[in-house]
Amino acid sequence: MSTEPEDRGLRLNAALDGELEPMSALKFERDVAADPALAAEFQRLRSLRDAVRRHAPREAAPKGLADRIAGLAPAASPPVAAVVPFRRPAWSATRALALAASFAVLGLAVGAGVTSLRMQSPSHGVARSLVSDFARAEIAGQPYDVASSDRHTVKPWLAGRTTVSASIVDLAAQGFPLAGGRVAIVDRIPAPTLVYRHNEHMVAVTELPLDARGAHEGGGIETIDGYHVARWFDADLAYVAVSDMDEKTLADFVAAFRQARQLPAVEKR
Repeated sequence: MSTEPEDRGLRLNAALDGELEPMSALKFERDVAADPALAAEFQRLRSLRDAVRRHAPREAAPKGLADRIAGLAPAASPPVAAVVPFRRPAWSATRALALAASFAVLGLAVGAGVTSLRMQSPSHGVARSLVSDFARAEIAGQPYDVASSDRHTVKPWLAGRTTVSASIVDLAAQGFPLAGGRVAIVDRIPAPTLVYRHNEHMVAVTELPLDARGAHEGGGIETIDGYHVARWFDADLAYVAVSDMDEKTLADFVAAFRQARQLPAVEKR
């Protein structure tokens, strides 16, 4: 297929938005079937769109704001005969009001988000940041920076890039094999994140020093932006696990991880 990059991007986005004409849509489907690179790019964009739809916050305009915007509309439309000659205006009053309402709602959503960030506890802020990291890695298709099931490969790689000595446990026998590791920045601290796999799901465990913000807060599993989050700590480190697996499976993982940390054979700091 010889489509120029700019045209290719336009076609991809038009197809994603359902804006192609019937014949163009049919040709696009044939091109996707014949071009693996185009198919992969289209699937990446579709996954990104779906992730944004799932996790982007939605705010409804307060009734008072809606009433004020409605009050800006003219009480009655002028008779058609009064508008001579008729010309379609570039911006109708309805479109202007709709645009004003959109900006107002956006401002409320941003304001609500900033207020929420200011009021949340340090521990909750850390968890939400790691959930965002997990979602970005999932969307990008790169859940780890170093891919290996060998902890003797992952541990030294992380050691040269973080200020926390990673504690890595082998959970393959329990159904959670190590997949790799990456670095997460938490409160300006480069912290090791261990990525384990369970069937088609992932769980990312970020290890933090005990003096990190909110490190001593934990217990139980909560849901943040559609992902399950577990937090706990032991004598050496604090842990935050983020996963797309179900709550029970995540609880099983946490129990297996904590038990393995207590075994003599587990690597210590």
